[in-house]
Amino acid sequence: MGQRSQIYIRIWNKDNGTPKLYAKYYGWNFGERMISRAKHGIEYIKAHIEYISLKDTQEKINRIFDVNFDMGDILLTSDIIKEWIEQFSDSYNANEYIFKCTANNDGKLFIDVTKDGEIKYCFTDYDMRMLTPVKYMDWDFFDWRNSEQLSKEELKTCEDNIAYIKKNAKFMTSAELQEFIDFDYSKQIMELANDLKIKVNQDKLCRFDIDKQEIEKNKEENGISEVEI
Repeated sequence: MGQRSQIYIRIWNKDNGTPKLYAKYYGWNFGERMISRAKHGIEYIKAHIEYISLKDTQEKINRIFDVNFDMGDILLTSDIIKEWIEQFSDSYNANEYIFKCTANNDGKLFIDVTKDGEIKYCFTDYDMRMLTPVKYMDWDFFDWRNSEQLSKEELKTCEDNIAYIKKNAKFMTSAELQEFIDFDYSKQIMELANDLKIKVNQDKLCRFDIDKQEIEKNKEENGISEVEI
């Protein structure tokens, strides 16, 4: 069975102050591959930040995370929001399903492009424990620096990608991650449901507070001062 992970990209429209959420489900995206997607995705966002409010730019950002530039590979991802509308709107609360209920064994990546054009990020494990890039690798790829599965060139690429992420994006606080997953995305969800001509259960559109105590435990993680690679 292939590895399973999610990437969430939220882009705030600086012109009207509304966010667009992309919730993406991946197979075979783990360890250094997740790090690679984070690096090149952040790099693309930075290069196009001037046009961040354009619909075409946002859709390109969504698609750029499907590409693994370091391995020359493209993954066919699925849209978790669409999946909820089509299959699970009677069974799960929207935010509950989008952020918590999809299968996962290789963690999650959150990217938030704020109204001020700042790029914030964090990795988590499948229990939503916040992880820096190095701690994500330590969790998902044990002893990765000494693994025979990575060549010297691949190891250096991963280390360089981690250094880029840390330099060019800001690690989220636990409060910022909590706000990300608790935000009311019902307007966006309803617009997509209308486009699909699917009636959704209105009672399931309310926000879902993922265990605040669990994320509260991670406050100390947010201030980790890592030894530079």
